[in-house]
Amino acid sequence: MVFTAPRIALASGLAALALGCTALAEQADAPETGPLSCSVEATSRNGLLTLEGLVTSDTALSGQYHLRVERGGTLMNQGGGFRLTPGTEARLGQVTLNGPAQGLDVELTLEVDGKTHRCPVDL
Repeated sequence: MVFTAPRIALASGLAALALGCTALAEQADAPETGPLSCSVEATSRNGLLTLEGLVTSDTALSGQYHLRVERGGTLMNQGGGFRLTPGTEARLGQVTLNGPAQGLDVELTLEVDGKTHRCPVDL
């Protein structure tokens, strides 16, 4: 007696895994230097913490950004388009909160030329 159902399930599972790996390969951490550089800047003043996304580029480029800040049960999302000329810096989104950076989950992602770049966050 031959059972084919487990083989089909295995083949389907491997195909799904391969597709998932392909999707992850399209995401890349943004370099800190080179043509595209991005980060999240945190400044503290009078008990308030301000977070801003920063991006620079050696070449002209445009894309979309998404800034996500979460603490406790509060979630703040900002996003939109941006355009850079060579050698310029753009500030992407701004969030101001009470208190220190402890307990914050911050993520800045850029979509440029069909690729997703995750920017380093150092609070």
